[in-house]
Amino acid sequence: MSLSEPRRPRRTVTTGTAPVTDAAAGRIRVMSDRCATCDFRPSNRGNLAPGQLAALVRDCLADEGHIVCHETGPDRIQPAAVCAGFAAHPDANHSLALRVAAVGHVQWQDPVPASQPA
Repeated sequence: MSLSEPRRPRRTVTTGTAPVTDAAAGRIRVMSDRCATCDFRPSNRGNLAPGQLAALVRDCLADEGHIVCHETGPDRIQPAAVCAGFAAHPDANHSLALRVAAVGHVQWQDPVPASQPA
């Protein structure tokens, strides 16, 4: 019997569960850069199951959706915004929110510094 490193629970990533629109300004909030724990960074920081991120992106784009940065939203310091890693995806132009942002209705939101609690 060998001792192994304790397994971290897999994080569930969801799409579009928080509004990324600033209704008062008429703009779509998009992260200006990937956060420190972005699932689109190498090394699988979110401990996603193999293929989970690719399937999420595929399903999201099929519905013209977007992925919300997991460091933003109602229970976080910053309001929900489209993930910068998702926005950099080669097929991100299939996202309705990002198409709206692309015609000048974008509100860039900087990630919370890694040293600051979310």
